[in-house]
Amino acid sequence: MLSAIAARKAAQAANAVSLPTPEPPVDPVPPSPVEAPPSHSRPTSKRKSSSQAPNSSRKRKKKREAELKKTRYFEAESDPFHNSDDVIIIDSDDEDLSDAPPAPITRTATNVVGKRAWSPSAPINDSSDEEGEDILDVLVPVAAHPGATHGMQALTSFRALPDKTVFYLESEEKAALGLSTETATLISLSAGQTVSLLGTYMFTVLQGAVFICGVRVPANVTAHCVYAPRSSPIPIIEALDEKVPLASISAVPVRLRPVFESSDTLVVLHPFDSGVEGLGKICRTFDGVFKPSRWQDSDAGHYLQLPGVHMLIQPSKDIQPFILPPSWEIALSSLSDSASGIFLIKGHKKSGKSTFARTLLNRLLCRYRRVAFLECDLGQSEFTPGGLVALNIIERLVFGPPFTHPTLPNFAHYLGVTTPRSSPSHYVASIQALVEAYQLDVQTPTDDGDGDSRISDVIPLIVNTMGWTKGLGADLTRKIEDIVQPTDIFEVEAPFFEHPSSFEHPPRVPNDPQSPKLHLLQPIAPSVLSTNYSASDHRSAAILSYFHAIIPRTAPKGLEQVTATRWNTMLPLCAHPPYEVDWSLAFDRITLCGAGSEDVVPSEINRVLNGALVGLVAYEPGSLDDDVDMLPSSSDPDAALVPPIPYTQGSPVPSPSTSMCHGVALIRAISPSSSNMHILTPLPPAFVFEMPGSGQG
Repeated sequence: MLSAIAARKAAQAANAVSLPTPEPPVDPVPPSPVEAPPSHSRPTSKRKSSSQAPNSSRKRKKKREAELKKTRYFEAESDPFHNSDDVIIIDSDDEDLSDAPPAPITRTATNVVGKRAWSPSAPINDSSDEEGEDILDVLVPVAAHPGATHGMQALTSFRALPDKTVFYLESEEKAALGLSTETATLISLSAGQTVSLLGTYMFTVLQGAVFICGVRVPANVTAHCVYAPRSSPIPIIEALDEKVPLASISAVPVRLRPVFESSDTLVVLHPFDSGVEGLGKICRTFDGVFKPSRWQDSDAGHYLQLPGVHMLIQPSKDIQPFILPPSWEIALSSLSDSASGIFLIKGHKKSGKSTFARTLLNRLLCRYRRVAFLECDLGQSEFTPGGLVALNIIERLVFGPPFTHPTLPNFAHYLGVTTPRSSPSHYVASIQALVEAYQLDVQTPTDDGDGDSRISDVIPLIVNTMGWTKGLGADLTRKIEDIVQPTDIFEVEAPFFEHPSSFEHPPRVPNDPQSPKLHLLQPIAPSVLSTNYSASDHRSAAILSYFHAIIPRTAPKGLEQVTATRWNTMLPLCAHPPYEVDWSLAFDRITLCGAGSEDVVPSEINRVLNGALVGLVAYEPGSLDDDVDMLPSSSDPDAALVPPIPYTQGSPVPSPSTSMCHGVALIRAISPSSSNMHILTPLPPAFVFEMPGSGQG
């Protein structure tokens, strides 16, 4: 408003237009009311009579409004802003503003968060809420996050020229290069050139090295899977200045010898039809996330001839590249050289904590053959569905959001909730049991490296904590630190739109190996984290991806990683063939957990379990009590012939020290006339039918 008034004053001075002097507004004189005869007598009561001029006030108000409507506020004879105390009038005589641009309107970070004022109907903002409110309008300053100046640069500097920088490999050439895929495209990159692709694909580095998602990938015959949806930062493949050929190539085809001699980096791209793109048909929020939007050019990558892969040239409002902040690179380069490294990551929600944990995992996998990942975030798990605290042993690089790599946990415990607020003691006991399992069975493996040059006799540990950083959440995080005894602590600072966390930094004792090394990390800006998708959206995608995943039908051997690479999204879950399980034979006990579970009576257990998510838990024989109420699960007289469900109201959950959860299942239906139930789970049959244990809901 100030700039508009200044511009109007400047225009009047430049054109030398003399406007008539506005006359001061004259208050309209209302017609004189009929005077009542004077009365010298004192009224009998101080209270006015209700019948005394009942409509006089209303009539005067209507007359005043009618008179005000006669004068239009934009007419020249009166200036409504002239006598205003809230507007500063700049006279044109003081400064020549005829050529001056209008003054910009500045907005501060405190004015753009867009939080509504309190109202009685608004929900209580509990500090344990993992999601919080979605930020709809956040203005990020140019220097608010590293890489902001890079945002306007091209995501892809590589130019696709057939038979010059792009080569479509024939069958003989693929066989000579040791490639087994049906379709393969070889691209030649100079040092510093970048390629950004949207979709699902695999890449193999034949010569030189590339930098992707904060990790250096040298020339190797291994094909790495990349999942690049628009719901997360897009990976960028950048060629490094390292011309190192792949040692395993015996003979280079004649057509490709010139490009091998002149190019710095050679990368082979393979199509990867995994079926994960079909999750958008089931979870409509993620519909089309693997395809370019209307703001992107969909024909930019047709030279690669890779189905379902699109080359991105420029960033847009829904495309954000993965850029490694400088503080992250400094922290990753200064890791402790301890033989048994334990790295704990903590920080506020929506600050990039999970993204850094994934980057740290890939960095460690370049040095170690296997890395243990302890997931303590019940709501935003990396490798398992929500509601689990799990210990996963990872062997392969991870390029993609959590819903693209569902993994069977090596050790896990089921809590069935997305926050430990209702059962903090069980939460801490589960983490304590997983840390003991890591120290006894994982930290120092006995198998050899099978010719792998990376470290194989030690498995480091990454501990990813939850984003609840205030009150009880901060106390639980400190308890986890006391349990795991980390060698390095990575704390992601709170974003500018959040309050600082309640973490306390213990003083580091110099030359003390028991004192952890603290690394402070800069948070990622909200625009890079794609605020179009909330925490509940990612949680829904993760659980649907888990149930539609195709897990190998063989049980894992030892510490082997079992991660899904295919998804069956052609049919909904109601059309998938389930397991038919007799609860009287398969389950020894059914235990409910979570807030309010102790109020479920045995007669209602059938209705509670129908359509419920449950954890499949195995326990040590003799570790459970035998006081199970064998009551009929229904009031129907015919139910007396059906074996009762082994459920006791208010029974405690199995102890984490004597039990283990193998996965999650969905009870699709319970038979009212028999002891059969239909269960959906991606677990192999060996876990469902051969494990001794109980079902925990």
